[in-house]
This record gives sequence, C-alpha cells and structure tokens, in this order.
Amino acid sequence: MIRRLFIPGTALILLAVSTSAQVRAASATGSVTGVVRNSSGVAETGAIVELMKPDFTVVAETATDGHGHYEFRHIKKGVYDLKASSALFLPTLRERVQMEGATRMVVNMTLNTVYEAFRWLPAQPRSKGEPPDDWNWTLRLSANRPLLRMLQNGPLVVVADGQGHRSLEARVAIRDGSGSFGNGGLHQEIEIAHSGEGSRGVVLRANLADPAQFANPSFRMVAGYESRAAFDNAFRSVGVVEDHPEIATGPGASGLSAFALRSAETMSLMPGVEAQVGDEILGLRGMSTMVANYPFASFTVQNGATRISYSLATSPDVQRAGELDRYTDLASMASESNGRLVSEHGLHQAVEISHPVGRHGHMSVSVYHDHMMNPVVSGGGAMAAADLSSGDVLYDPMTQMMSAAGQDFSSTGMMAEFSNRVFQNMWMTLNVATGNALAYTGDGGAASMAEQLHAVAPRESEMVAISATGKLVNAGTQWRVGYSWQGGGTLTQVAAFDASAPGPYLSVFVKQPIRCGHMLPNGMQAMVAVRNLLAEGYRPFLSSDGTTLYFAQVSRSVEGGVSFTF
Repeated sequence: MIRRLFIPGTALILLAVSTSAQVRAASATGSVTGVVRNSSGVAETGAIVELMKPDFTVVAETATDGHGHYEFRHIKKGVYDLKASSALFLPTLRERVQMEGATRMVVNMTLNTVYEAFRWLPAQPRSKGEPPDDWNWTLRLSANRPLLRMLQNGPLVVVADGQGHRSLEARVAIRDGSGSFGNGGLHQEIEIAHSGEGSRGVVLRANLADPAQFANPSFRMVAGYESRAAFDNAFRSVGVVEDHPEIATGPGASGLSAFALRSAETMSLMPGVEAQVGDEILGLRGMSTMVANYPFASFTVQNGATRISYSLATSPDVQRAGELDRYTDLASMASESNGRLVSEHGLHQAVEISHPVGRHGHMSVSVYHDHMMNPVVSGGGAMAAADLSSGDVLYDPMTQMMSAAGQDFSSTGMMAEFSNRVFQNMWMTLNVATGNALAYTGDGGAASMAEQLHAVAPRESEMVAISATGKLVNAGTQWRVGYSWQGGGTLTQVAAFDASAPGPYLSVFVKQPIRCGHMLPNGMQAMVAVRNLLAEGYRPFLSSDGTTLYFAQVSRSVEGGVSFTF
C-alpha cells in the first residue's frame, strides 16, 4: 500500500522539477559586451553600438563609456548583428553573433576613418605576439596595422534602415593602368554611398596614386549630396578636387590642380513635363589660373511612351542632373594654349525624340548644333624640352601622354541610337552620328608643336558604333564589347556632346566576381578594361628636333584591378 502511494508521488515531484527546469531554460538570457577601438587601438568614447536582428531591426542601443566599453544584458537566445558607429569613422558591422541562453559573449570592434580606408595593402599573416580578435580576414596598412577587417560570413560595412533596405554601401579597389593622361600607375580607391530616409543621399569617392611610385602622389576626391522632394523634384550638388603634381605645365614647371562645384535642380512642372537647370564652376591652376562657369538646362515633354526634349549645355562633362558625378576626371578636359590653361567647352543645343521599339527595344534620334572652343587634342611620345616649353601642351611623363588645345569649330549634324535585348541577359546597341570633328591634315614632317597643331583642322565625318553588353548569370561575369569607327583620320569625337556613344575603336570591359569559399571576403571582384585594343587611329609626326610623336583620338590603355563591394 505504501509502495503504491510512493510511486505516483515521486513521479509528481520529478514532473515538477522537469517543468521548472524547462521554464528556467526558456527564460534564460545572456549578455554581450566588448570594447570599441580605432585602428590605432585607442578606445572610442561615446561610440554608438546597436544590437540588431538579422532583418536589421534594432533590439537595443547603447553608448561606450570612457574606456570604450559597452554591454547589453538580458539578451534572449538567437542570432544577432552588432553595429558600431561614431562621428568621422566608417561604421563597423559584426554579423551573426550566436547567443546560446545564459552565456556572456565578448565582441570587440574596430572603427576606421575614410582617409585610412584607401591606404591599404593585401593581408599579411598574423604575428605570434599579436593579440587575437574577432575578425577572420584582414587588410592592413603599410605599417602592418589592421585596417579593413572582412568577416567570414559577410561584409564589413553594411547599414540598413528599419525596413531592411541597405542605406550604406562601400567599395574599396586597387587598380593599375597605363596609356591614360593623368591616370597612370597604381591607384587606390574608395567609394561610399549612403541613402537616408528615402529623401536624401550622399556619395563620397577618393582616388590616390601609390605613394611608393610618386614622391607627391596625385589624388581625386568627389563628394555629392542629393535631396528629393515631392512631385519628383530633386536637388543635387557635387564637389570635385584634383591634384596632379606629375603633369608638366610649362618650362621646368609641373603640377596641375583642379576643382569643380556642380549643382542641378530637377522640377516637375506638370504631369509629363520636366525641367532641369544646373551649373558647373570649374577652376584650373598650373603656370596660370583659369576659372569658368558652365551652365546647362533641359526641357522634356512625355506623351505616352514618346519623349521630346530640348537641351542646352556648355560642357561635355555636365549636361544632365543625373550625370553630375559621372564624369569627374577634370584633367582630361584641361589643355594649354599660348602658355595659359584652358578647358574644353562650347555651346551645344539639341532636340531629341525617343520612343520604345517592340517589346525590348528603344530608339532615339536628335539633331544638334555645336560650337566647340579649345577642343582637347590628345597624343603621346617622348616629348623634347623644346616642345614642353612651347606653352601649347600639357604632358604626363608617367604615361608619356599629352593634351593640347585644337582650333575652335562649329558643327551641325544628327545623332541616333537603337538598342534592343537580343537574349535574356544581352543587349545590343547601334550608334550613328554625323558632323564635324578635328583631323590631322599635315604630312607628318618635322615642325614645331604650334605648327603641328595648326595642321589639325575641322573636317566633316561620320561615326558608326556597335556595342554589346551582357551578364553570365551562373558565373556572375559582367562584360561589354564595343567598336566605334570614324572616317577621315579624325582626332576628336564626332558629336562631342554625345555621352551615350562608346569609346573609339575596339574596347573591352570585363568584371568577374572571385569566389574562393571562406579564403576571401564576400563582394570581391576582378576588373579588366582595355581601350583601343588594336591601337588604331594613330597619326605620327616629327617634332622640331626629329622626335617621333603622334596624335590620336585615344591611345591604347590597359587597366586592371581588384575591388571589394560591401
């Protein structure tokens, strides 16, 4: 009897103990703590640390104390992301922190400045005496200090809004190239784009030549801002600063600096009617100083699928509000004439009609009138001292490329473009244009630089270009191949303000993702760009001392590099 009563009582006690343990296990919470430092190892006071779910919903937020320390308590079991941010630093994200109930996780994070982010070298092995951290892959400065730290399971710089949409993206790249004026040698780049609250956006790009190759490396920095309002109205502003210490600007002198301030406003006047107005203030400084103002405007009416627009522009680089940060190589627009710096510009007016064709095609036709001033004439070769001191040429000794100002001319013609998707992931485009362009009319005999430039005169010509763009879905390869032909030995582009035309002659561009399991970070890509692959269109001539030089619309250039996109 006693035995029969004892067994149910024991079972009841065991059931109660088991249920209590399960309740405690289900309600057990853990904590996350750590220290936020900068790349020098100094603790960052007041840095904001956020604990987020994988969908970027913020669970908790705190600030670091005077020792850079932070802590989150009572964290339930699950997978979380940690983000640290502070003024003047790039945000850092630590992904997929696994909480296992009543545990205490230690996650240290490192912040880096924008300036540091484009002074990096490939990763080096960790030394024996170096303390471990929470990172799996590291890029380092030349001083072997950790710089950009890549996570094995995700990128470093990824920030999102409350709906899970990425609001900040970054790209770091290193590239090497030759044959391009003011862009030869090894360059390191960083690009950061941020979108906030759906109405504002910021972009920052920096480009620095390798300090190991140049005592005074060239650099370029671009910063842009966009604000969007109701009814598709928007305001954009972009600033560009460049410095090229290597470019020769006169006898025994070198150094070309440039700046540009661009702004534009897009206005929706009524349904189907849009206007754009904008302006560029450009400054050049070398042996002389030049400051100029280049406005632009456009007016577009859309009736169904048909668009009709009128545009006016004064610089080929800045014609539309959406292109303010597209062409930012200011040195490519600079040249020299009679010992003073000048910039290529003009007055361009065009009327364009565009309309879809079929299910996947599009066609546009326009007529235009241009008056070009100081059009850039490119060339190259080992330039003699007499030509350098002529006051008619800028010279880049790194690539042996030159830039000179040709004579002014006017042109009236037409431009047409037809594009169509021929396969699911491949587009074909045909461009044609007519009008005047500068061509070399000399015999190539020995003459001074001023005399050779005098033999560069306008000539009526045509342009025909065909290009194909595609993507290999499985491999992720993006590619573009184009061939553009102009007649009459021309040295400048027919329809100089046609921004849609591909580069002259045979050009190839390939971008390939690199995937090596966990050995390399996500978002790594290799890029190769070849311009004028067959080295066509060269017009050789002799300088006054018998040195062989050449004019060319574009010289052959090869550029390759690796980038990390976050």
